[in-house]
Amino acid sequence: MTFGHCSTPPDGGPSVAFALPAGLTNGGVTTWTLALSKRLNQKGHPSKLICHSAWPNRATFRSDDRDDVIYCDGLGWGAGIDAVGGFLPTYAAVKARIFIPNWSWGTYGTVSLMTLDEDCDIRVLAFAHSDQDHYYQLLTYYEPIINKFVGVSETICQRLRCLLPSRLNDICKLMYPVAVRNESRKPNRKNPLTITYGGRIEQRQKRILDLIALSDLLALKKGNYHFKIAGDGPQLAQLTEHFAKKEYANVSIEFLGLVAHERMTDLWASSDISILFSDFEGMSISMLESMGQGCVPIVTDVSGAKEKITHGQTGFIVAVGDVAAMAQIIADLDANRARVEKISNACVSSVRNHHRFDTYDQAFVKIMRECMSGPSAKWPASKAIVPN
Repeated sequence: MTFGHCSTPPDGGPSVAFALPAGLTNGGVTTWTLALSKRLNQKGHPSKLICHSAWPNRATFRSDDRDDVIYCDGLGWGAGIDAVGGFLPTYAAVKARIFIPNWSWGTYGTVSLMTLDEDCDIRVLAFAHSDQDHYYQLLTYYEPIINKFVGVSETICQRLRCLLPSRLNDICKLMYPVAVRNESRKPNRKNPLTITYGGRIEQRQKRILDLIALSDLLALKKGNYHFKIAGDGPQLAQLTEHFAKKEYANVSIEFLGLVAHERMTDLWASSDISILFSDFEGMSISMLESMGQGCVPIVTDVSGAKEKITHGQTGFIVAVGDVAAMAQIIADLDANRARVEKISNACVSSVRNHHRFDTYDQAFVKIMRECMSGPSAKWPASKAIVPN
């Protein structure tokens, strides 16, 4: 069957489709995709989002004002060959020249199936968004159809080079862009220190239950601390129920739910500290966004942390699970608000010239054009579209 899925926009530039395997649920890849697609369309580079069904019982971002979102029935994550075949007509109807499947076997499998059409002339741009075995397994398996690999940190790029030595010329690094404030932060010396977490409320990867131990430790220290927790996920109900039963004299916790990406800038700008408990990351978007607004990041030693943070100067890095060290740093900063101000301004300076939207978009379009300059690939007939 032929699916007539390729077209060239009037300006001759490549059209691109991003797949969101679990719909518009909370996560850095989702917010990155939503923002990038909007900017590409504004700049004359046609872009669509293939939005799969969401995880069950997960809150989703609204898309009422978006004309670039195309819905595809079925969860992309964990999809088998039968589901992949069902996704194919939606993918074909997008008529994109470049596909970015993001992070699931189902989305990569669908694109692989597309390439078996003898008339197909698409390219695949593979993003490694996290320093995680899943991504490396995914990208090495689907390497036959991938034209370019993009790592979001040097750690990820180095791993890809080790895994794919024959593809060194096709591996590049591209770190996320963020909004950066123009003016210095004014010190907050009277109010409780505001500590914000933005991301999935999930124990897997994010270790969000470390928030309980951190709050208990801060309750034993001097100072006053106010947490703002922005996001949604499987541990949200557990955490809200836990803290509803706790009474701290000097610690308060505010759950904000799913916060639209456009509102996160103001949230970071009104916060003093950002926290990250993660087991692994790629290049944390929430870390970068918070730094751009003068939040002092306190994060675990994961991919991207040491690449962007100089410990004690532009934030703090602790070992994964070392909640005691995190609590001590927060208490010390509360006792020295002048240091908070100094590090805050250093954070803004450190990201100002390295994460501009225009620079990022130009680099992204350049990579897309490089993809189109090479040949398209066909999925090998001897290899399973989706591994068992």
